[in-house]
Amino acid sequence: MASSLPPSPLLVTAFNGLVAAYDRATGDTQWTFAVPGKSVPGVRARPTHVEVHDERVFVLVGGAEGTFTKNSFVELLALDYHAGRLLWTQRLESRPSPQFPGAQMLVEGGQVIVASFDVLAAFDADSGRVQWSRVSEHGDGGLHLPTLDMGVHGARSRPLT
Repeated sequence: MASSLPPSPLLVTAFNGLVAAYDRATGDTQWTFAVPGKSVPGVRARPTHVEVHDERVFVLVGGAEGTFTKNSFVELLALDYHAGRLLWTQRLESRPSPQFPGAQMLVEGGQVIVASFDVLAAFDADSGRVQWSRVSEHGDGGLHLPTLDMGVHGARSRPLT
């Protein structure tokens, strides 16, 4: 059986705020990127999710700040696919929350859309510029902290849990 190079030369992984890229042909580490910040409230790994699109790695990560009263937040970062270099970052508004609520990310058509709490926000995939931000009609779910599922023709969101 003939061996061929994979169409995407890197495998990108994410866990607990660390993003790593591996050469798919050899398994060698090509780059790593540690997302700045702290974990989420409670004792658990920091939620981290990646999507690879058009020479970019989009990272959706949860975090928290504060000692006694925790504020949970979601950050969206874009990294260069080949070098792991930070291109831009955006932070969605933090809120007091005893636990991380989860979030969803949809990447499609040059746009990255994030849903967290009851907020929907769209960002330009190249620059990170905020295109729009709004409160959804679904509400914030109260104590249930739901994640808003999203979809467009041919694509759907991925959860950050």
